[in-house]
Amino acid sequence: METTIHNLKFLLRTYDGITKQLAATKNRLKSLNPEAEEKHQDEVMWLESQKGRLSRKINKELEYWDIWTEWLKDIKGIGPYIAGNLIMFYYYRFIPICQKCGGDMEDFVCIDCEEAAKGAGVLQFRIEEKDFNKVSSWWHYLGEHNDPETGRMEKRKKGVKSSWGNDKRQISWQVGESINKCQKDHKYKVFYNNLKENGKKHYDAIRRTRKLFLSHFWHVARTLEGKSTDGPYAEVILKHTGIIPPYYWKEPCEP
Repeated sequence: METTIHNLKFLLRTYDGITKQLAATKNRLKSLNPEAEEKHQDEVMWLESQKGRLSRKINKELEYWDIWTEWLKDIKGIGPYIAGNLIMFYYYRFIPICQKCGGDMEDFVCIDCEEAAKGAGVLQFRIEEKDFNKVSSWWHYLGEHNDPETGRMEKRKKGVKSSWGNDKRQISWQVGESINKCQKDHKYKVFYNNLKENGKKHYDAIRRTRKLFLSHFWHVARTLEGKSTDGPYAEVILKHTGIIPPYYWKEPCEP
């Protein structure tokens, strides 16, 4: 399984690289005259075909995870790329190890022998499994928590190290954008539209929709692992509307 995890991570990183290259290429083409832009469309089409090829490879690797086969693959808008990143963020921690003694590294320096890494691109990693025992911890990890001072989504502060990463918040944001593009009968889109109809602005409604989906991800993941979802889940999600069970998932019955 460790090889599969590393393969998925590699494919996701490669997909990111192709996406950035494609965006940069399109931006450069905009600066050209129409004739030159048309002349170079083959390059754009080639990059887009590579994205499609990588997406299919990611899809194949995801078959090893129950949360994909039992739930995520049935949700329109949550494609292989988003699902793959959520799985990597939720389940695994990649810890760089020293190539000299095998010890863990921190800030590219070995904790045991103090050997410095010669390049971040050639680091080797060991894998640890994570466990988010509270849905609020999962939200926080993806940057979906509130600043206690403002009551709004926390922003980066100069000189203060954030407890979340841009890549993680970006994936959460993509969840919302993908759902917003879905048809009006999509269950998460229905949830979003109901919030809008009851006076919520787009920013607030789409964020609540993202957090609902992420809470469902947490609930399904823990259930599939045989872990409890009592307590924190009920306290955070219950509020005044009752717990909303995960859409598009038939929870297994107890024997």
